[in-house]
Amino acid sequence: MEIRFPTFDIAGASPHWGDNVEACTVINAGGIIPPPIERYLIKVMRLAKKELDPVADADLLDDMAMFNKQEGQHFKLHAEYLDMLAANGYPRIKEYEAAFEADLDEFLATKDLDWNLGYGEGFESSGPALASGWLDGPIQELCGDHGSEIMRLWMWHLAEEFEHRSVVHDVLHRLYGDDRAFELRTTVGEFARGHYGDHAAKAAAYLFEVDRESMTEDEVAASTEREMAAWVALGTIGGDNFGWIHQRDYDPAKVPEPAGYSAVLAQYA
Repeated sequence: MEIRFPTFDIAGASPHWGDNVEACTVINAGGIIPPPIERYLIKVMRLAKKELDPVADADLLDDMAMFNKQEGQHFKLHAEYLDMLAANGYPRIKEYEAAFEADLDEFLATKDLDWNLGYGEGFESSGPALASGWLDGPIQELCGDHGSEIMRLWMWHLAEEFEHRSVVHDVLHRLYGDDRAFELRTTVGEFARGHYGDHAAKAAAYLFEVDRESMTEDEVAASTEREMAAWVALGTIGGDNFGWIHQRDYDPAKVPEPAGYSAVLAQYA
């Protein structure tokens, strides 16, 4: 793993950064997830660190430190993404981010470490499942993207998510053993994807409401149809890969690298 410091002209970007406005809007709604969940993951890793042996677990602790530094970069740049949306016609977008973060803060306060690690792995296992869709072109094609700063941001992010894909998994298995880790991955992990997906869906409803305020009835109907197609297409991309976490021997380190993975990371070395 490596710490990278890319720069993107996020403030100068448009919320409708690709030809398929509805697909871009669905992805914009997902932008509320990274800042809260990555701050949350850093806190969870700090709690887990206290349970590990500084000598016996030295390599894993090094990985956790690198993981936290990468996540710190991710939430910083994704916060700028939300600032751009708020400044360009969607002032309430941060309310949806705050609602999601409040839930995560409650989980930290009320749930045990094993549960929070299971939630974290629910998010982290999504990275390798979706990486090929982001890095090999399908999502870029769906959005009708032409090299936008927002797509570049997401591609860098997913490449680093793939790079550190094993860290939360390995901490979970190290602290709780294979059987308990499998149980958490397939229960709390499934809850996590539904939970943050629900928050993103609420944010999407807000974004579409704003977009459609000035549309005619026919235009709203056409936009709604394109929105539904975008949700289906995004759900299909990488959808089968989520079955990986239901395999008892799932090991993210063995997931094949996306074809575009190395090329994306090379841009920011």
